[in-house]
Amino acid sequence: MLLAIYAIGWQQVIRRMPLSSAYANRAVTVVWGIFWGCVLFGEQISAGKLVGAALIICGVVLFARADRKDAGSVDGDGKASS
Repeated sequence: MLLAIYAIGWQQVIRRMPLSSAYANRAVTVVWGIFWGCVLFGEQISAGKLVGAALIICGVVLFARADRKDAGSVDGDGKASS
């Protein structure tokens, strides 16, 4: 059931976002997995998992900033503005 919900949600995401942004944000599912594993199954969150989750979030933020900066330098015709 969860996989079906994920698949439907993923289809909605790639329909509404550019593919490069959607795939970069897909890495956040690892962070959600850590969170829900702790909440639902009582799994322990180690320092290594926290560091890994922080690295993933930092990577997604850096990508989003770079993507936003690139989008700001392109005009409506898809050509770089001067």
